[in-house]
Formats: sequence, structure tokens, C-alpha cells
Amino acid sequence: MSWGLDPIYGSLPIALTLVAIIVAMMFVILPPGVSGRRRQILLTLRGLASIALVLVLLRPSLVQSDNRPAAATLAIALDTSASMELSSGEAMNRWQQQKQSAQKLISGLSGSDQALQVVVMGFDEAAQSIHESGTEQLATIADRIGEQEHTGRATDLAAPLTLAMDRGRTSPLAGVVLFSDGTQIANSREASADVPADPQREARLLGAMGVPVWTVPLGPPDEASRRIDLSVESLPETLRMFTGNESLVAFQVRSRGVVQSPVKVSLRWLDENGQTATAANRTITPDKMDQVTSLEIPIVAPKPGQYRLIAEMETRTGETITDNNSQVAFVDVREGGGRVLYLEGTPRLEQKDLRWALGQFLDLELTYRWIPRDTVNSWPIDLVDDFSPGRYDVIILGDLHSAALGDEQLQQLSEAVGQGTALIMLGGEHTYSRGGYANTPLANVLPVQLDDRLRQPPGPLDPVEATVPDAMRSPVTMQPATSHPITSIQVMQRDRLVRWEDLPAMPGVNPWPSVRVAPGVQVLLQSPRQKPLMVIGEYGRGRVAALAFDSTWTWRRAGLGDFHRRFWRQLILWSLAREEDASLSLQLQLSPRRFVGTEQPSFTATDRSDAESNGSNRQLAAEVILESGKTIPVPIGGAENSGRQAERIWSGKLPELPPGFHRLRVRSEGANAESLEPAEVAFQVLDDTRELTTSQTDHSLLRQLADATSGVGGRVYQPEDVDALVETIRSRRTESVRTVIEKFRLGDGPLSGWLIFLLFAGALSVEWALRRQWGLA
Repeated sequence: MSWGLDPIYGSLPIALTLVAIIVAMMFVILPPGVSGRRRQILLTLRGLASIALVLVLLRPSLVQSDNRPAAATLAIALDTSASMELSSGEAMNRWQQQKQSAQKLISGLSGSDQALQVVVMGFDEAAQSIHESGTEQLATIADRIGEQEHTGRATDLAAPLTLAMDRGRTSPLAGVVLFSDGTQIANSREASADVPADPQREARLLGAMGVPVWTVPLGPPDEASRRIDLSVESLPETLRMFTGNESLVAFQVRSRGVVQSPVKVSLRWLDENGQTATAANRTITPDKMDQVTSLEIPIVAPKPGQYRLIAEMETRTGETITDNNSQVAFVDVREGGGRVLYLEGTPRLEQKDLRWALGQFLDLELTYRWIPRDTVNSWPIDLVDDFSPGRYDVIILGDLHSAALGDEQLQQLSEAVGQGTALIMLGGEHTYSRGGYANTPLANVLPVQLDDRLRQPPGPLDPVEATVPDAMRSPVTMQPATSHPITSIQVMQRDRLVRWEDLPAMPGVNPWPSVRVAPGVQVLLQSPRQKPLMVIGEYGRGRVAALAFDSTWTWRRAGLGDFHRRFWRQLILWSLAREEDASLSLQLQLSPRRFVGTEQPSFTATDRSDAESNGSNRQLAAEVILESGKTIPVPIGGAENSGRQAERIWSGKLPELPPGFHRLRVRSEGANAESLEPAEVAFQVLDDTRELTTSQTDHSLLRQLADATSGVGGRVYQPEDVDALVETIRSRRTESVRTVIEKFRLGDGPLSGWLIFLLFAGALSVEWALRRQWGLA
């Protein structure tokens, strides 16, 4: 505590000068003829007024500082999973053990710290707040803990840590107290999440924030080295693949009690006939007693069909629980996949929008290679592996000079096309005749004639040459020359069909001397003057398309992205000899495909057949075919229009089902029933009783969570040591203080302000009244 002055204008000399002037005026200037007792009375009254003015000008203040605990939040997490009903190793179960310990903790903290806010939360597969109050009200909730339900079917130790961190965004965390038996059992939804549950990761984040995690292990001690458990986690529940394409399958495997011993991990296909085939095998060697290993295994999709992909770990002697050694994903393998190589020499707008269009289709693997023109000194570049037969299904040549590839590699490309690789060539400044392709082996592959006299050297065009007007820089509109699956595009915009004539004109095109006369060669697009703009043909077993333009990006920029995407889709599918099937059948969607029996997921059935066969009287029936072969009818709602032409949607919900692999089938009933093929989707109902069958605890995981924050005070406390935990929290709170500075200045408050005013005004008022009475005013 200290006294001080806070003078007016922040300057003591100015304040003292004003004090001197005012006092001098009050004591020097007196009415004439005043003497004796009257003079003393007037001077006394003026002195009191002067004192009030001096106090106002000098403003004396009192400053005092105090150390108080900083405001913070303590999170207390209680395990509400069904495993709390299991034995604690003593005369009570784990819930009673937790209740006793938590009540002792809350009683010890009750009324201890006015700045501490306590959040009590419960967690199983998710975390939720139960109560939040200051320490003064904690005594009222101690008895309410025992009233909480503890029937959760899974345990996610990451959930309370995440919720605590969310709470810490609004208030500093003093710490997290975690009661649990430590058994981490993620449910089916968590297993399919994008980011699998990882309590150790959350604990490390809390440690980085300076927040300790104090764990209180419940149940009998469990020595991890005496327990063996191998499990597969986080395998996606559904996958879509395309025949022949390579896909990465990502999942995690967990090993407990196995150290420096190889463990086999396998991926197996199971088809609709029950036949199995090996997809991939891996071996991991854990170096910790409890280790989670992330795997990404490439596999090649088999022939089209519905499959189960089984990720499985070998079973070890001593494993008491083996139902978690495998996990199943449902895979829809479709036909139509293809590998596309796009070679570009000029990073034009076309390449950006073309890559966007092809990227919309999951069945296409697009590889883009840009060959800059400033690398001309190192041409031809090495593409021997890319041009080998079978490496890619389609090769797209953009605005790339023939010198970048060289005659030897162009010969290799020609041979690859002859053996089945498709080729698409785009227009541009350095392609076709201008790119020097007329005298290369590729000239015989293209369905158009070239003129070597138009050849341009590699590199940028000569500035004078680039300004010469020619067909390459003249806008050209396009129109179909003949009906073909590539150019037969049905796209609606603003309730009307988009035609080729509605598209923006191409800024320019590459002129060809003529179209090659050969079987299979067709002109698909032409100008109003019947100049060929798109020609297709065949070379050996491969298909070839020559496009005189390179500005389809203008379609998308004009708001015709659907037309742009459809054109490239149909061109690629034609190149792959897999023209898109126009017939659309019943499509069935169920999500999730892996769930526990108490859940009732919804499903939708979409009828996309033509309006004539669809009709308003179409009726659908749904049924579940159990693993045992028994059929259970499933109610399905009435049809609703989706907003698209000739498309109607039915919806329903599955009933509670027993564990196992089952199938949902939706079929048409009544008239025209045979015109619509039934749709089926497989799914798995999981057994959700593992919380009660996993009697072991995992105190080692709780130790790891505490150790992750040991640098900031995290540690493990046994249930009988809760009193020590209370002392630790109290001690940390006394160390976590903030200095509060309070300043009291005379005149700032209404009381002192009014007192000074009344002193000043009262003294002068009395002084004036006396002078008036004495005839001096």
C-alpha cells in the first residue's frame, strides 16, 4: 500500500502554482474594514474552501496491490461406459469405486478457491458436460454423481480431453482429472471417421498448452506385458474402386503385449460367391508394448462386382479377444476405370479446366506432366516408361512440340497406340503441323493429314509471326457433323437444352489440309463452312481423336461446366472403348454400412429409369436378407420427386437386427416390375457388447496419458490417493496467482466527490451569508 498524488493535468508544478494563486486570492482579497473575530471567521471559512480546492487540484490517491488466484477451469471426467459395472478387484464395482473417489475429490475442493470453475463431464463413446459451477456449489453435486447412467457401449478416452480443450478456449485450464479403467474401445462410427480417436495425441496437445492430465485408474491393475491383443482399427466402411486401378487402403493396426516379434497383416477379397483371394500381405514388428501402426497398402481392384475387403491380423496364442483381429470394408468395384497421361508444353487455361473436368471422375487416374519450353536444350525428355504399352490407357498431347518427345519415343507411342493405348491430340501453337509432327511416326496414327511446310521451331513464336491473322486466331463456332456418343450431350440450363450452337466460339483452331480416308475415320464436329474441327479414328487396336481446338475452358467460364465435364467424360470413355451406358437402373444407398444392432440407419432408393417406364404408379418393396437366409420385410415410404427429370426417390429405415453380415434388397412390384432390376447393398451389424466382455483394464494407457503432460505436472493417482491429488490442485492454485492493483483517488467516487463539493460550497456559502449579514457584501 502506498500514498501518492495525481495532480490535475498530470503536472505537480502546475497544480502547486494554481494552489498558491487560489490560496493567495482567498486570503489576501478581503472586504475593507474587517478585523478581529469577524476576520478570523472569514479566513477560517475561506481556508476550508481552499483545502477543498487543494484536494481537488492535487488529488491524493491510495494504491494497493494484492495477489489472487487466476481464474481457471478444472475438468473432471467420469467414465460412464458399461464396463463400469465390472469388478474393481475389491468388494465394489468400478462405478462405485469411481463414485467414491470422485466424491472425495469434489469434497476436498469444495469452497477452496473462488476463482476456480469446476466442470464435471461424463464420457463413453462421446463426452458431455454434467455440471459446471464454482467451488462454493460443489458440495451440492457430490451426491448427484451416483445418479448418472453408465451404459455406454464404447469408450473413447480422447473425447473428454477434446471437450476439455474446447472448454479451454474460453477459460484457462487448471488441469484435467480423468477417471477410467483405461480400456479404449472405439465404436463403428469412430472407426470410419476421417481422423481416428487418439487419446495420446490429445494429451500431448494439452501438455503443449501447459495443462496437466491427472489420471485415476479404476479396476484391478493390468500388466500390459501379460496381455496380448491384436486389433484392426479405422478401416473405411465403404470403398469404391474401378477394375484395374490401383488404390491405397489406409487403416490402423494395434498391438499389445507383442514386442520385437513380426506380426502378419493381410488384405483379402471376398466375392459374392464366398470365394476369397489375397489382395496384399504385410508384416509389422512392434517395438512398444502398446503400439498403433498406420498402414497404407496399395491394391489392384478385381473385376466388377460387390466385394468385402477383409483387413486381418494373425491370431496369437494367449489372445483372449479375437473378434477385433479383423475388420471389413464393403467395396463396389466398377467397370470404366482408366489411367490417363496428360502431356502439356504450355500452361494454358485449357489444361487447368481439363484437369478439373477429369478430376471429377473417381474412376480416372490422371497424371499431368508439364514440359516447359525453356527446357528445350534438354529435349527430348525421357518418357520411355510412360509410353510403354499398358502403362496408360489414354495419352493426351497438349500444346507440345514434337521435339520434346523425339522420333524414337514417338515411334514407341505409335506402337503403344497400335496395341490399344488411346491418343487424344489437342490444338495449339506447337501441335499438329506447326509442332513438326508431319514427318514423325505419329503422323500415320492421326486421322488427319499434316503439312510439314507449316512447321515452327520449338520455343515461343516469333512476335511478327504471332500477329499474322490466320485460322488459329479467328473465332469459330462448332456444330455436330454426325450423331455420335461423344457429341450427343443432354444438358439442361434454365429449363432448356444446351446445344452446340449455344457454346461460345473457339478463339481459334488448327487447320488441317484434309481428313485421312480410312475405315473408322469420322468427322464429329465442324465449322459452319464444314471445316473439320474434331476427327476420330482407329490405329491398330487403339482409338485416336484429333481436336483442332484447345479452348473448351470457355464453356465452363460461360457457366456451362456440366456440358464441359460431360464432353470430356464421353470423349475419355469412347477412347477407352467404354461408352457410357445410357440405361439407368435402381440405385440404393445405405449409410452407414457398418453399425451396431441398436442403430437404425436410413436408406434411399432412386429410380432413374425413363419417365415412360417409371410412371406414377411405380411401387417398391424393401427387405433384409439375414445371414441365415431369413427374409425380413422393411417398410419403405412413398416416392418423392427429386427435382430432376425422370427421377424419383423412396426412403426407409432399417429395424433392429442381430449381429452379422446381411443384405438390403429393394425391388419393383406390380405392373412393369420386370423392367427395373432389383438393387442390393450389403452391410454389417456389429456386436456392441465388447464393453462387458473386455474385463481387462489398461492402466498403461492412463499412465501414457499422464506421462504426456508430466512436464507440466501430469501424473497418475491411485483411487486411495485422491487426497494427495486435492493437495496438488490446491498447491498449483496458490502458485497460479495474478497481481491485482487497486487505486483509490480522492474525488473519483461519488461519496468523496460530494464531500469535497459540500465542503467547498458550504464554506463559501456560509462566508457569503456572514458578509451579507455584516453588511460587507
